[in-house]
Amino acid sequence: MQTGRLMVAACAGIAVLVLHQASLAAGKIKGSAGGIERGASVISRDGTLRGWTVTGPSGLYEFTGLQAGEYLMLINGIIVPNVRVLDGRTTVVDQADQPELSFEQELWTPGRVSFAQSFVATGTAVTGFSLWRASGDGPLRVSLYEDSPTGKRVAGPVETGPMTWICWTGLPADQFVTTPGRKYALELAAADGKPWNHSTPRRGDVYPDGIAWFDGVAHTETDLGIAIFEQHPGLRRIAEAGNDLHYIPTGPGSGTCTVAGQTFIANAPNLVRANANCGFNDAAQHFIFTIHEGGPDGAQVGPACRTRMVPNWGTEAMWFSDAVSLKPGRQYYLQYRRADGKPFFSYLSSNEYKEGRAYRDNKMLDERFDQLFGIDGEEEPGGVIYPHNVKATDITGTTARITWESGTAGDGLVHYGTTRQLAGVTGSREERRATHSVELKGLQPGTLYLYRASSDTYKRSSLRMYSRIYSLMTLPVGNDRPRYDRPLAGAEPPRCEDCLAIVNPGFEEGTRGWTRLARAGRPREPERYRPQCEPFGDAVEGTDGYLPHSGRRLYGWSCFGRDDPAWTEPREDWKREITYQRIAVQPDREYVLKAWILTGDRGSGWGRDSRVRLAVDERDAGLLERFD
Repeated sequence: MQTGRLMVAACAGIAVLVLHQASLAAGKIKGSAGGIERGASVISRDGTLRGWTVTGPSGLYEFTGLQAGEYLMLINGIIVPNVRVLDGRTTVVDQADQPELSFEQELWTPGRVSFAQSFVATGTAVTGFSLWRASGDGPLRVSLYEDSPTGKRVAGPVETGPMTWICWTGLPADQFVTTPGRKYALELAAADGKPWNHSTPRRGDVYPDGIAWFDGVAHTETDLGIAIFEQHPGLRRIAEAGNDLHYIPTGPGSGTCTVAGQTFIANAPNLVRANANCGFNDAAQHFIFTIHEGGPDGAQVGPACRTRMVPNWGTEAMWFSDAVSLKPGRQYYLQYRRADGKPFFSYLSSNEYKEGRAYRDNKMLDERFDQLFGIDGEEEPGGVIYPHNVKATDITGTTARITWESGTAGDGLVHYGTTRQLAGVTGSREERRATHSVELKGLQPGTLYLYRASSDTYKRSSLRMYSRIYSLMTLPVGNDRPRYDRPLAGAEPPRCEDCLAIVNPGFEEGTRGWTRLARAGRPREPERYRPQCEPFGDAVEGTDGYLPHSGRRLYGWSCFGRDDPAWTEPREDWKREITYQRIAVQPDREYVLKAWILTGDRGSGWGRDSRVRLAVDERDAGLLERFD
């Protein structure tokens, strides 16, 4: 029988893997800032800016060459405190959207006069709610009860204005006070006493610890389609003036300076962040922020902070929690200037902050203006926390261990599940640690789980902070066969005991036996098209802690982005990569090509997508060499 030849390949779009490499003398911080034009910066304890970027379409960033020690980060506006960097190690800090209710609407309850939703409070007060109302347009009477509508009334009734269809209203936080961890019920009753229709979510359990009530009757199978807004402590706003007057070419408030400043009265024991905005005829520039006692001539409090200012966007300076101590009730002075000493225009605000005044070149403006600025502190220092370096390890068929760091000592919870609702919660609320390890038990084998970590310091200015959502796959048991999103059409091919093996299928020897090709950009746009696009590499683990399915290594490629020294930033990323080899086959025989493939395309920005396929050139016609 004549022997033919067959070409097999694994081709992919974008995947993110940890590449095997020798240890470096210095450490690294990298991660995802969440999308295009997201800021990421890292500052050392002495206030020196060690890394700064505005991300491209992938949202990825990377700061290398960092000395071992603790750093402070700002990633997409969120403070990440006390980030540890070790020699030769990589610390991963990802931006995370904090969880909020999101549900499909336009499903309606029967008509009732009153509705209520029970929930477990996470904040210190209920500040408002939003809903869809299919019928009725009059005011609602709002009350808050302990546990359920049959419990003790703790606030209300407060009557809203007319509410119809998609509506929102605020509530007086000083009346609707809550205790985190306790169960309450928010009741909405028609002021005119007529029945009306409330929305419900398509999935019933939006509030895992609560239920809906229709005219005082419990409905355990569902929740209301209502978003309840709560007041959380978080950072305390010390002072701000936010009415942006932008650039003023002539008249009051016009003029440039080499030093700008603003006086303010402290109402917190420390300062952790300040922001301002400036204009100048130049690209982003280094600025130096300092805090002084009293005014421009006062003694400096704490270290200076060096950061980068993007004109018209502004910038934020940061300090460690114990770096700038204030005495509430005293006057202080925020000062900022370009590091090169050149002049700039400090954007002003109409007088919104009556306790302070704007300065230019150490002189108070004659007009009643404030700088466009903001200053944040903590009601109780040491409350800021943020989960990072989140990893899944020790994965078996039924268990997995989730580890992370939080910078500040706090509790540790893992929220997990097979859907993004993450209904399962395990961990401890009692322990206070900066490094965390939580074991997940009772998992199903061969199943994809989503998970995120959260921590809280429980200090007066604390706020529970959540990591981004990651994924892990438990190991299969029994017959180790692939799982598919949809059942395969037809029966599986028969088992092939004498099929020809691909040379070096587990990449134990790098890519011996394989040919590699990669192209970046579109052939129709030669300026963005390159026949070869490195890097290639042998991966020893995935970003979520996955190990190769068999053997010691797998073939790995990194995201087409800033790791490529020749990269330019188009609005879309295009990278196509293929690895293939020829094997001997016989006509009229069936062959099976299978592979285990791991991708890491999550949290994508513009232009991100991932396609991973197995392909066969049955006639050895060179099709895979021309995969464009």
